Amino acid sequence: MNRLRSDFEAAVLNGQEHLSEWHVITQEMVDEYAALTGDGEGEWVHLNPERAAQDPAYGGTIVQGFLQVSHLIKLHAQAMKARPVIDKNFALNYGFDRLRFVGQMPVGAKFRARVGARELVQKPNGGCLLKQEVQLELEDGRPTLVAEWLFYLDARAFGEA
Repeated sequence: MNRLRSDFEAAVLNGQEHLSEWHVITQEMVDEYAALTGDGEGEWVHLNPERAAQDPAYGGTIVQGFLQVSHLIKLHAQAMKARPVIDKNFALNYGFDRLRFVGQMPVGAKFRARVGARELVQKPNGGCLLKQEVQLELEDGRPTLVAEWLFYLDARAFGEA
C-alpha cells in the first residue's frame, strides 16, 4: 500500500466531520433552475415569493430539493480540503444509498455541508468504495437534506497502476 492511500484511509476513518463554507441560494437561482429543469414550474412555493409569504407554513419561497442536491459537489469539495489529495479523475460518483429531504430550505437562507466518512470497503481490483454521510444544514443547525453518498475510488486515484 502506498503512502497516499494509507494517509487517505487514515484521514477517512478518523471519524471527523468536515464543514464547507456557508452558501446562499437566491430566488434568481431557483427561478433559473426551474426554467432549466422544469422542477418547480407552476409551483408558487418555489417561484412566487409574494404568494409563498402569505402561507404560514412556508413564510416565503423554498429551494427545490434537487437544486440542493446539485450543490453537494461544490460543498463537498470545500469540506474535504483537509483530506490528502487524490486524483479526482479516478474518484467516481457511485450514487446514494439513502437521500432524504428532511426540512425546508428557505430561499436566501445560509447553509453549509457537513461531511463525515462512515465506511471504506476495499475491492479485489485494488479500488475501494467510500461511504460518506452528508448533511446540508441551515445556520441554526437544522438539516434540510441527509444522505449516504458513495464514491468508487479506483487504485489510480492513489497513483497506483
